[in-house]
Amino acid sequence: MRVLHTADFHAGKTLRGYDRTPEIREALQEIAGLARTEKADAVLVAGDLFDGVNPSAEAEAAVFEFFLRLKEQGIPSVVIAGNHDSASRLHSISGLLTWVGAGVVAQPSSDPGQMMRHVDTANGRLVVGALPYLSERRLIKAAELQHMDVGAWRQKYREGMEQFLRVLGSQFEAGAVNMLMLHATFDGAVVSGSERDVRFDLEHHYTLNTQQLSPGAQYVALGHIHKPQQLSSAPLTAYSGSIIQLDFGEGGEKKQVNLVEVVAGRPAQLHVLPLVSGKELRTVQVDADNWQGKLGELQGFTGLAKVVVRAQMGTSVVGIKDQIVAAYSSVIAVELQATAGDAQAILPPGQDSGLSLEEQYRAYYLSKRGEVPPELLEAFRRTDLHVRQARGENL
Repeated sequence: MRVLHTADFHAGKTLRGYDRTPEIREALQEIAGLARTEKADAVLVAGDLFDGVNPSAEAEAAVFEFFLRLKEQGIPSVVIAGNHDSASRLHSISGLLTWVGAGVVAQPSSDPGQMMRHVDTANGRLVVGALPYLSERRLIKAAELQHMDVGAWRQKYREGMEQFLRVLGSQFEAGAVNMLMLHATFDGAVVSGSERDVRFDLEHHYTLNTQQLSPGAQYVALGHIHKPQQLSSAPLTAYSGSIIQLDFGEGGEKKQVNLVEVVAGRPAQLHVLPLVSGKELRTVQVDADNWQGKLGELQGFTGLAKVVVRAQMGTSVVGIKDQIVAAYSSVIAVELQATAGDAQAILPPGQDSGLSLEEQYRAYYLSKRGEVPPELLEAFRRTDLHVRQARGENL
């Protein structure tokens, strides 16, 4: 049996105002083509079909077109909801997706039968224990969380998830190919620079261990982490990763889908199928006083670029952002990085720096304390958004 594993489409993703959905649609068409040419018996999609709970019409069209293509090719699929998806929304259309051969598990259930999917293929029976994303607040009562220390909280979360996994494993069938699929963070996983929510999981011990996985699973298909990687060989456990470079933290990463060859009762074999869709993301660092001579690598660059401008105390950055964006069509973001001195020396009072409020805040914080912690920067963004909404600004 040949099973294709993919995840983390994030249809509807925008990067600094640039819509990535056309690239994601192209990548999904590529994956559907690979499913055909590689003679896949089934496709597993391990969550985060969409980037948000209210996806655009274009995002929905890209995803639903993917499942229609699989149906036309006679290839069934099993799908779970990720943390970016609306579980209730996916659940509400699960009947329609079943019509195109997609068995959806959007919400965890106390009935293990509701989370098992059985697929009969030309090469045997596939049984999938499918566990969609489950946050700690759904697994552990909020009142309990308030009174637990980190160690107790981590242990209780793991025990709850292990119970789900154990029950799913008990539903495996002799003589069938048995797999698990879940959207979660595991110990030892290497994250991309763009995954703020996953870094939060790791820092707060919101993780699982591969030793908790059922030994009866011949393959464990994971979603949530965007960097493709194999975590374990017993059972064979892997993240397929995102299907394009979604953020500059993923710049340079090679994207892929996983092809699993397996026979009932025998160890599975994992094969990597590279993907070529999606624009390359690149970050370039330049100095404010000679940036014109340092951006030659962006000449003819067809991907998307972020330029980080390093400015020392006393260096004027007035107008640099507009000049760089005007000179290079591939540049969609320009950020200031203070290297010495007070931010007020870089951003003179009353002078238009050409930088956004967020960029000015980052420059100020960097000059005082160093890099802005991701959670603090996210809080700043939310506060800025609320202030602008209260002012009635057009967002």
